[in-house]
Amino acid sequence: RPHWPGIVGSRTTSSHAAPPPPLSSPKRRGSRCRSPPPRSFSSACSSLSRFGGTKEERGRGWPRPPASSSSSSSSAAASNKGFGLLEWAGGIFPQGAVVKTSKFAWKEMWKTMTRELAPQDEEGAYARPKDAFLTEEQDVPEGNLVLYTGNACPWCHRVHLAVKVLGLDQVVRTVLLEDDAEKASRGGWIIARRDVKRDPVFMAKDLREVYEGASPSYVGRCTAPLLLDGTQKRIVSNNSTNILRLLNRLAKVHRKEWGAVDLFPTEIKAEIEEMNEYLYSNLCNSVYQAGFSTTQEAHDRAASKVFLCLDDLEGKLAKQEYLMGSQVTAADLMAIPTLARFDAAYAVLFKCSKKRLRDYPNLTRYMRSMFELEGSFEVFDLQAATNSYYQQLFPLNPSGIVPFGPGWEELGIDASSGRTRVAPGSDEFKKRFYIIK
Repeated sequence: RPHWPGIVGSRTTSSHAAPPPPLSSPKRRGSRCRSPPPRSFSSACSSLSRFGGTKEERGRGWPRPPASSSSSSSSAAASNKGFGLLEWAGGIFPQGAVVKTSKFAWKEMWKTMTRELAPQDEEGAYARPKDAFLTEEQDVPEGNLVLYTGNACPWCHRVHLAVKVLGLDQVVRTVLLEDDAEKASRGGWIIARRDVKRDPVFMAKDLREVYEGASPSYVGRCTAPLLLDGTQKRIVSNNSTNILRLLNRLAKVHRKEWGAVDLFPTEIKAEIEEMNEYLYSNLCNSVYQAGFSTTQEAHDRAASKVFLCLDDLEGKLAKQEYLMGSQVTAADLMAIPTLARFDAAYAVLFKCSKKRLRDYPNLTRYMRSMFELEGSFEVFDLQAATNSYYQQLFPLNPSGIVPFGPGWEELGIDASSGRTRVAPGSDEFKKRFYIIK
């Protein structure tokens, strides 16, 4: 367990405490050491105890005289004690005042940066702004659509996966984004690998330029996913659930010889919409509310909803293959991006650590089945997403240090080249989806 650096004259168990002055040195004016130099080993130990270290601590091996002066100076040279603030201020201010002031300043700075990143309500809970662009299903353009999507974002993940399972690769052009707030002119998204795959509409460098090119009067967040009409150069939608519906309709227009996947089958469409709303309110958005909360009460309230939802889904999947029964629907594409990121990002960075997804056998089996769909690993890189969470959301992780794991193997997912693949149009694929002939 780490300790605060030692202050001269205080007791400490820190290995970085300042050593006492040499026992043979003469007393100086202004010195804190008022006793005469010790004359024996026992009196030396008694003197050392005043500079940190009780008799019991010495019995456990601290402090011990250095083996040699050279090893002592080498250890001191290798030790970085920062500004030495506590040692410097120890003779002027009480340690408690220094620590309390530092904690207050740090926390207020963290709150300010978190609010910039994620707007808060009056109770310190993340209040996600509403999406500004929506389109009715019947009004979706049937060609030259461009989808801007980033690997790190679960909202992007669900629509990119939909493009794959619906077989729309030749209908919807995908532009990959990277999150880098230092390079972006506003928000965090920049066009990825610009020398290989440019923005085909505006030749933009980042997502802000796309928004300004398509809607010059727009004032707001430049979020992804973003679906654009490449012909008219206008925004179709920046709401992931709305985009799912639009893509589902496009799949019916551009159906394959074997048919078209229907993620919103008419007979259960109302139930799917209800499940999507449930997932958004209790899992997908709640996990972000837990992570971006600036009060303990707001965090606990959101995290509680997350685990109640996971428990509910675990029970549901004990009786059926997928969330709506025996076949994949839009509800599964809503859930899987959040589940895939849970252990690697949300359990640690967002402090939703009551359980891991690996502790839910039915959810683990369900995620394994979903990642058998061809294209699943193509649209999601787990390690890159993990790096993004810990390095880009710097108010939550100022150090930028990325945890050591977990990877696919630890999550119970086969990511090897010999894994099971369910290809669009195959017999197994048709069993797993609602197909319109």
